[in-house]
Amino acid sequence: MRFRRFRLRMRKDIERVFKSGINLKGKSFFSIKAIENDSTNIGYPRFTVIVPKKSVKKAVKRNRIKRIIREAMRELIRAEKIPNLDIVILVKEDISTKKSYDIKNEIEKIFQRYQDTSTSIKG
Repeated sequence: MRFRRFRLRMRKDIERVFKSGINLKGKSFFSIKAIENDSTNIGYPRFTVIVPKKSVKKAVKRNRIKRIIREAMRELIRAEKIPNLDIVILVKEDISTKKSYDIKNEIEKIFQRYQDTSTSIKG
């Protein structure tokens, strides 16, 4: 499975998520904003990871954080645990020392809570 299509790349899409997306609560080291896919043709989630230079100074660490989060998202998408949303993950602090499975579990918990609340609202 090619995962390049799961990237949220266009600036206008990222701005749309920041403008009208909802905040998904988790631990304090990153924040997730998400919004429903705008097009009916998209049947899969799209995401992007933003690591500001202000929070992590070294480019090597910023890139490592992005790789860890992207891999966690890939695994969750394969397992179909991520709903069809446009997602922006904004990292608030240096998490390069954290274990990758801890980060994956945290992301999974956040989206599990989102699915639980969205089904209780609909049903």
